[in-house]
Amino acid sequence: MAKRNVLLELRSEHANMERLLGVLDQQIEVFEAAGHPDYTTIQDIVLYFLDFPDQCHHPKEDLVAQKLLSLSPGRASQLRGLADLHSELGALTRRMARLIHRVLDEAELPRAEVIQAVKDFIHSQRHHIQMEEEYFFPLAEEVLSASDLEELESEIFQKDDPLFGPETEKHFEMLRDFILRSEEAGREA
Repeated sequence: MAKRNVLLELRSEHANMERLLGVLDQQIEVFEAAGHPDYTTIQDIVLYFLDFPDQCHHPKEDLVAQKLLSLSPGRASQLRGLADLHSELGALTRRMARLIHRVLDEAELPRAEVIQAVKDFIHSQRHHIQMEEEYFFPLAEEVLSASDLEELESEIFQKDDPLFGPETEKHFEMLRDFILRSEEAGREA
């Protein structure tokens, strides 16, 4: 088995989440212009956020944060609430999933409400990723030794990313194809 680097892994997961947020941005722009977005893609993105970030990515970050707090409590003090922030993001994602489910069930919802909810979701996710990229990861790279990282890597529950991992789960194949087509179209434009 190849040697893992938990910090590189987490940063790669952030990049993949950002790719999904970009697709969600595009879809909400279509909806905002009174068009018909790809609701299946939107639903699959929300399901992905329920599955991988909530169940795997954030728990890994929480372990790293706990280690940082034990090694450098003063410098890592801003991380004391990270698990709570992850919990709040999970609650936001669950609310988003319920909203999208209602849209797909053709519930009467004001278009502006749906647009604002999706934009709030995107903003919250991006803001959180930015905080971790600017504060959490630099601190972790500075404070954690190679042996600290090895210890963390042995403690972390490993689950392959169901969308961007070595094997895309069947449920996410259409979403992966959509993302690849969108990115290809963006490069050609």
